Amino acid sequence: MKLVWPNTAVEAGNLARNISTLRKARGERPRESQFIETIPWRGYRFAANVREVRDRRAGSAIDSIAVLPFVNVAADANLEYLSDGITESLIGSLSQLTHLNVMSRNSAFRYKGRDADAQTVGRELNVQAVLMGRVAERDGLLSISFELVDARDDSYIWGAQYNRQLADIFTMQQTMAQEITEKLRLSLTNEEQQRLARRQTQSAEAYHLYLKGRYHFNKLTMDGVQKAITHFEHAIEKDPQYALAYTGLIDGSNYLGNSAAAKEAATKALELDQTLGEAHASLAFHKWIYDWDFAAAEREFKQALQLSPNYAEAHHWYALYLANMGRHDEAAPLATRAIELDPLSLLMNMTPALTSYLARQYDRATEALHKVIDMEPNFVVARSVLGNVYAQKGMYDAAMAEYQEVLKLSRGVSVVEAAMKAVIGHLCAKQGKKSKAQKILDEVSKEANVSPHSIAEIHAALGKRDSAFEWLKKALEQRDMQMVSLKVNPTLDGLREDPRFADLVRRVGLP
Repeated sequence: MKLVWPNTAVEAGNLARNISTLRKARGERPRESQFIETIPWRGYRFAANVREVRDRRAGSAIDSIAVLPFVNVAADANLEYLSDGITESLIGSLSQLTHLNVMSRNSAFRYKGRDADAQTVGRELNVQAVLMGRVAERDGLLSISFELVDARDDSYIWGAQYNRQLADIFTMQQTMAQEITEKLRLSLTNEEQQRLARRQTQSAEAYHLYLKGRYHFNKLTMDGVQKAITHFEHAIEKDPQYALAYTGLIDGSNYLGNSAAAKEAATKALELDQTLGEAHASLAFHKWIYDWDFAAAEREFKQALQLSPNYAEAHHWYALYLANMGRHDEAAPLATRAIELDPLSLLMNMTPALTSYLARQYDRATEALHKVIDMEPNFVVARSVLGNVYAQKGMYDAAMAEYQEVLKLSRGVSVVEAAMKAVIGHLCAKQGKKSKAQKILDEVSKEANVSPHSIAEIHAALGKRDSAFEWLKKALEQRDMQMVSLKVNPTLDGLREDPRFADLVRRVGLP
């Protein structure tokens, strides 16, 4: 103590109390020694890892980052929404920046609860920087500590700790996002600076309700989504101008299959805030799949990507839109970009598989699908599409094996079972097993869960053109969503030379 405080009277008891206060501020639990270690009968020792801080003033800007889930220090389940929400809000804020690649929430949250170092994360997600943090709350005081690490060499870039009242969470998050961009040496446009500074709501209560909604939605269970929608609705009651809460309703409605509610929420969100890229993407999807307003859909997709360049789902859906329009060269780079932004997502990794299938690039589609199945062997969407690819390649036994695996994995799910029955009927027709195909056709034609488009495919494979067009006409009248693939769907190739096919394409409104 003489070395640290010369000519100053310092008592050991006071030091112990100050150390205790410091530990609480840092969020350490009893008997935990992450930062300060007690040495019996001797004193205290700084126990955290020490890194050399490089002089970054002359360094180049970092162009990619992963924001890992902030740790809920107290392990209090009631505060988990807060640590997750702060993480997700930071991801959302940084994702608005054009020249910064930000890993999506889906990929970043795969590391929740894992003890992964920055270099490992950087290598697995292909990012240059990693942000890690801890959140603690005590008696209304919120403490957030974090460090920004260069994933290329594990060097320390910057760290900070904020201690504010819980009601000041808005200011804290804005400050964090702005300081992170400074430490990454990013050059922001005036518009980007304004976006980072924008506060979506003045109501702390509405904001906490929104964070709770996001927390429950991300469980991706029926009960979780229902709870999420309730929280989003309560947030809107607290602040009817809270546009971000409407984006939560969009996600919840889409998950429940309520497309009309999703469109209504997207429209309202954009009335309140035209800068929400996620809302533009949702509206684009609805105009494409349900309204068949293809020109308007493309305008919304482009607006979504301009406003939210790191929104992986927008790249995914726009890539599929372009592939369905027959614009395969434009779809390919978007499919690649979707994976770059969310490399651990099964859905994003399906993007090049689907676009390649529609482009008749079956070998490339097969390669992409095997990658997805390696990630998750029980992912029925990948196995179903792989069966379709095999069927188009004439590998009928392999196709049937994939379809049977889908049925095995989906046992008891009537919608999937009915749809797969129709797909197998189409495969039998392609194989020349006409009697078996006809038997299946007779059965699925009476099924409410089988779309008229799928029935038309079986008729087409059996060579029954007139019947195929009759069912496609029903699909048109019922606005079967599969009709948006009419221009490029390989299963209908046998009908394309018929003048009635071009008329159908025209009536759907496809360009």
